[in-house]
Amino acid sequence: MNTKIFEIAKIGHTILRSKTSVIPLEKIKTYEIQHLIDNMIETMHSVNGAGLAANQVYIPYRICVLEILDNERYKHLNQIPLKILINPKITIYNKSKTFNSYEGCLSVPNLRGKVKRYSHIKVEYYNREGLFISEDISGLNSIVYQHEIDHLDGFLFTDKLYNNKTLVTYENYVKYYQDEYQKELAYFINNFE
Repeated sequence: MNTKIFEIAKIGHTILRSKTSVIPLEKIKTYEIQHLIDNMIETMHSVNGAGLAANQVYIPYRICVLEILDNERYKHLNQIPLKILINPKITIYNKSKTFNSYEGCLSVPNLRGKVKRYSHIKVEYYNREGLFISEDISGLNSIVYQHEIDHLDGFLFTDKLYNNKTLVTYENYVKYYQDEYQKELAYFINNFE
């Protein structure tokens, strides 16, 4: 199967603001969906992303891919093997348990900003074989799941900034904020995870 690299939709495009469509279970194993998954993985790898939602590549389906394996930009997160989430749904265990996540996005290039993320969630989805999966995700890795599933519901991380003053370019994040953020994450890991 020949794969291709998709163009990524940027902030302002209406596809990023639309809720995606659930994929019927009988359609999961079709060539269309399997080929889409392969192209999304290839695209995510080509831009060194941690995740990619279908509507970010102009396809309005409720599907996203995630993976973190030795990614220099996400060294504060544990590794996540390649996962395909079809029709994912999040349940939040405790809405009062949150932490700060300095996030960026392929659809919002060169910007980072702080978002409050829930520290313990349940994610239910179907994998590419059509098997139902239910996972408890806690700690920092919950960021990736929440961020990608937000895309599928028509939200960008910029919608969830708790303080617009935290919005910075990636270069300024690295220069002025990254070290302090690493300390904040270490405190969270040592005291709350």
